[in-house]
Amino acid sequence: MARACDDEMIRQIGENVDRLISIDVLSYGVIDTLYQAARRANRDAPLCLTAAGLLCERVPPGATVVLTTGLILPGHHPYGETDGPIGVAVLARALAIGLSARILVVCDPELMAINAALLRTAELQVIEPRALQAEDGQHRAVAAVAALPRENQAAADAAAEWIDALAVAAVIAVEKPGANAAGIYHMVGGTDISADVSKGQALFAAARAHRVLTIGIGDRGNELGMGPIAETARALLPFGRACGCPCGGGVADETPADVAVVATVSNWGAYGITTCLAGLLERSELIQSPTMEAELFATARREGGVDGMTGRAALSADGIAMQVHQGVVRMLAEIDRAQSARSPSPFSTPLIRSGRRRGERSPR
Repeated sequence: MARACDDEMIRQIGENVDRLISIDVLSYGVIDTLYQAARRANRDAPLCLTAAGLLCERVPPGATVVLTTGLILPGHHPYGETDGPIGVAVLARALAIGLSARILVVCDPELMAINAALLRTAELQVIEPRALQAEDGQHRAVAAVAALPRENQAAADAAAEWIDALAVAAVIAVEKPGANAAGIYHMVGGTDISADVSKGQALFAAARAHRVLTIGIGDRGNELGMGPIAETARALLPFGRACGCPCGGGVADETPADVAVVATVSNWGAYGITTCLAGLLERSELIQSPTMEAELFATARREGGVDGMTGRAALSADGIAMQVHQGVVRMLAEIDRAQSARSPSPFSTPLIRSGRRRGERSPR
């Protein structure tokens, strides 16, 4: 049974996770404002912890979680960026192992190979989508990869079919382009990329129609599921209100979501939710090791992944070297370990004793 989100120790872990994943490493001056807006939209509760708690509540064993990701940078076809697919693989692993969920990753057709390879690197068995329905999620950790169409109606039809056939309990977007109020998808610099993007908005719309949990993870405000912070993104981003393309609607995503998780790198948002799942379930093994993190980056580069900032086939994401991402993973594991809280000492405070007697250890 999962611990409660209002457990003082878990709340402290959630606050620390959010603090780490929203450090403005590259000093763009955007993430803190977007993060604070997301906190306000989330009743000032930690974002990653809220998302993890909802997943624990609403994803029973054998249910399907749909994850969507992938951005093919203009001029870099058919290669997608490393931010997004790596985070999806990490979170998919945690959901499959921790909650016995079946995983369906949907993306642009060109990005199916990289997503499948990353899922295998994350220790999941990748099967055909048609075989997913026969899985119970408890015998083995499985995932399937399917193409999300670029045409609005085809995407809506596919989304409805998946949700009806696969007992979908949650839909999560990680660094997936989102649409403005006019239904146009943009790069953060104002470029209209609608013709070259699979339509994730249709996926979220189908989820909402079926009262399925929706979580958006992004780092700039133009990503799918950033609707809860749309007004802040419009005011903050240089092209937030006026994109410069004929639609004139700006780049801010308007897609509603139950939770918008804002992180310096979208992958880190997925890592943060994973860490909070580990804390709630008391299963620290759900957090990927630094070695697995390096293997994921190596897999992404081998399968055509490029850095979204530089466009280079480098071991990096969003202009940040792999070694830094490994450091974030190490820090998240230490946050989950919560040494003083789990083994109270003279350095512990009553706030994080979680009702345990002095010297009493967690059963984990």
